[in-house]
Amino acid sequence: MVRTHPFTMILFTMILFFMTLAYSHPLYIGSILVFVIVSILSLGEGERLKRTIKYGMYTALMIMIINPLVSHSGRSIIYRSPKIPVLGKIKITWEAVAFGSNMALKLFCITLIFLFYSLMTDRDETFSFFSKYAHKLTLTLSMTTNIIHRLKLEIMRVRDVMILRGVNFNEKNLIRRVKSYYPILKVIFISSLEGSLDRAESLYSRGYGKGLRTSYSQIKIKKIDYIFHGINLILLFLFGYGIFIKVGTFEFYPILEFFEYRDIFYLIFIDVTLCIAFFLIWGCKRWKFLKYKI
Repeated sequence: MVRTHPFTMILFTMILFFMTLAYSHPLYIGSILVFVIVSILSLGEGERLKRTIKYGMYTALMIMIINPLVSHSGRSIIYRSPKIPVLGKIKITWEAVAFGSNMALKLFCITLIFLFYSLMTDRDETFSFFSKYAHKLTLTLSMTTNIIHRLKLEIMRVRDVMILRGVNFNEKNLIRRVKSYYPILKVIFISSLEGSLDRAESLYSRGYGKGLRTSYSQIKIKKIDYIFHGINLILLFLFGYGIFIKVGTFEFYPILEFFEYRDIFYLIFIDVTLCIAFFLIWGCKRWKFLKYKI
């Protein structure tokens, strides 16, 4: 697995994130999406990619369905319904469908960018990096993440014990089913209070809050981080200059516009930079000597 310094990947993914938000051109968003998908697959995380796409599919479909029904802007009419009580006339246009599809594409891209970041960094190193500058916030996030996992294990444990005692959680009657789950909530609530006291005593015994930390775990910056910082600078320059000359935009209303040649030429520079980043990730995964070299 390719692991980079947290700051390196934070900067890289933040640039991709803001590029996805700023650009409205589907080719630009699609290029970033293709890069992220291919990079995740090259890391051997196809199953996690499938699960993430599955979770995001429902929201994306809702956007694609609701937007044409709500937005009646656009001149290219696909369907016009007769007058419906309360709703009135429903008009569906190509422009509204295209805009909703583009927003769904953005949603997929942003979701997969976060997945890509989690695969390229180590969680412990990320928390160590942030704890140096925002130790209270990092501790809160760490404890919150941990408590969710612990509550899940606690609920499963208590549920198994109650099943052994003869409690039926598959009651058809809704009221009886709620009553069967009520003791679990009571046990989990008491367990959470006891766990919070234990964590408070642990923090107190370690002297948390009495002064600055005396030591931090050191995270080394490797050669791959320097190469990625070079890619970050190129992407940052292309992004800033592109916003200045207003490329990457796409007008959906009142009628879909055609592609401009300058958009395609500028997109080539971004794609070449992303290809360099992909071959760097792919090469470190495939060739061991390159991984140990950088």
